Amino acid sequence: MTNTFDRPGTTPVVRRRRPAFAAPRDEIDLPPLDQIAPTLDPPWLKEESDTPDRKAAYRHPDGHRLGVRIQSRGLAIQTWITAGPDLPPLPDGGTATEQAEAQAARDARLQPGRTWHAVFNTRTSEALATDLGALVRDRLLPALTNKPRGLPAPPPPTRIGQPDPTSTAEGTQK
Repeated sequence: MTNTFDRPGTTPVVRRRRPAFAAPRDEIDLPPLDQIAPTLDPPWLKEESDTPDRKAAYRHPDGHRLGVRIQSRGLAIQTWITAGPDLPPLPDGGTATEQAEAQAARDARLQPGRTWHAVFNTRTSEALATDLGALVRDRLLPALTNKPRGLPAPPPPTRIGQPDPTSTAEGTQK
């Protein structure tokens, strides 16, 4: 019997172990996704899924696709939208300014086959179904007509025990 350490040219596999003092990994017990998945108005159609408790997918007649999936341990829900294969046609007539505006609106769209993702943090939500529906309506669906350029950075955390540099007190100047 040959040991992997005895064979020349092989590297032993090193497995990292969690230290005994490490806290247990976070896990959130979420309701099944089919209970909290957003309901989209027609013409969006919900597709059948092999795992309706973990993944939901929607299809639009124009070829757009939207998906929602619970990530491992339930700490986050991944959402995405993919643009359909066709862009709306540019109008034939009109002035050069109108043509330029139509082209700019077309360029601002999520391009065919491109995907926009948004992650939903389940630990900070009080009403999962409502918040997930708002994320889909307010951030994913608008990406089809006006692709996001990025998300603003979150504000820095406040330091405990230190004064807030943004607050000003009146009457304390010397």
